[in-house]
Order: sequence, then structure tokens, then C-alpha cells
Amino acid sequence: MVQLTSNAVKYEKKGRVAWITLNRPENMNARNSALEVGVRETFTEASNDDDVLVVIMTGEGGRAFCAGGDLKERAQNEAGGDLFTRPTTGGYPLNCPKPVVAAIDGYALAGGMQFAAQCDVRIATQKSQFGMPESRRSLTPVGGWDTPERYFPLGEALWMLLSGTNQITADRAYQLGFVQFLVPDRAALFEKAEWCAEELMMAAPLAVKALKYVAVHARFFPPEIAREYGRNLMDKVASSEDRLEGPRAFAEKRRPNWRMR
Repeated sequence: MVQLTSNAVKYEKKGRVAWITLNRPENMNARNSALEVGVRETFTEASNDDDVLVVIMTGEGGRAFCAGGDLKERAQNEAGGDLFTRPTTGGYPLNCPKPVVAAIDGYALAGGMQFAAQCDVRIATQKSQFGMPESRRSLTPVGGWDTPERYFPLGEALWMLLSGTNQITADRAYQLGFVQFLVPDRAALFEKAEWCAEELMMAAPLAVKALKYVAVHARFFPPEIAREYGRNLMDKVASSEDRLEGPRAFAEKRRPNWRMR
């Protein structure tokens, strides 16, 4: 089990599902130094644990999934306090080779919306809201991987980024395709997250890793690098034991027993 540096993030395994919970409810799970370290530690643990097939990321408390960066800590830093530190090693949702489900209840703003965007599947309660208010604080989120222009029509993304005021509802985020599943409340959120995990675990892990790479990462690399790495992943799938287990499980009408080799 991972030994966490602080209690700003909780980590729990339930079967072959890892639950990563942002645990600063009194601060709407805002991203401070301790939370950044915890996210890196827990996603590194989940990524390296062959027993984990799916990761679910959520926020404690029900007010917010994550309300973005901790501006109080930032203000203290600028006044001469300890610098905001982002770990230089470890993982984020985007780097995890396993499927990552975001279970969102409440606000997902700024860096919190970016956390949600780094996940592969997003489930949100009806009350949830999304937005990128950084421009109102003279801040500029780094684009390309996890900001709205990747997920929304460009006009919608630019209005959100440039105005800093456009908090969209969960229903609108669902209409735009950012959210895959809408649920009425927190209890239904976790029930749906568990259902998603079960569905994702029916797929062969090596195939999922290869498909996630192609869909998410390959387009950001030079074509020759993307093709070579993608080919290596596909070759591992084609020569694996699991390539035989899938058809056998189908023929025998049973759940597949993936060996990840």
C-alpha cells in the first residue's frame, strides 16, 4: 500500500479498482502543494500496481470535485512564504495507463476542470458546474492537454477562457460531450462510477493501454515516434496470452480472466 506524504489525498483499493479522493473539503479540494504531491503519489501507485485495472478520481465533501488552485497559498507565496511546489516525479490522471473515471460532484473549476479533463470518462451530478476563471485572476492555464479548446467547440472554449466567467452546467457539459454520464445525486454518482469500472474491466488491460495511447497521446508526438511506440504496444497485444482468453471467454459465455501478459 502506498505511504502518502499527507492526508490531502486518500487512496483505497476495492477489488481491482483504485479510488483516489481529493481530501480538502474545507477548501473545496483546492490544489495546494500537499494535494499536488498526493495526486502524484497515488496515481504513481495505481499506474504501477498490476492488480489495479481502473482508477476512479473524486472529491470529498460534495461541494466541489476540485475548485482549482489554492489562491490563499499562492498569495502567501507571493508575499514571501514557501513556494508552491509541484512534484517533479510521479503521475497525473493524464499519465496513467489505466482507464481513469472522474466522479464529479459540485464545482470543477480551473485546475479542477483540468483534472477532470485529464480523466478518460466523466460522470457528473446534476448540480455540478464547470469553468475556467483564471483570466479573472491574471492567471493563464497551460493549454493543449487538458484545457477546453481540446474538448469544446472553439468559440465555446474561447468564451470560457477569455471571459473567465462562463461556468457551464453539468447538463451543458453533457450536451457538449465533455461529460459522458449525468446522475441526480452523490449516491447515484458512486453507483454509476462502480458500474463504469465494471464495464471497463471487461476489456483486456493490454488492449486498453494500447488504445488509450493511440487515442489520447499519439497525436501530440511526432508521427515517427507515435507510430513506433504504438506499434510496440499493438505487438504486445497481438502476442499476449490474453489474445486467446478473450475469444475463449466469449465462446464459453463467461467473464474473461485477464492475465495482463
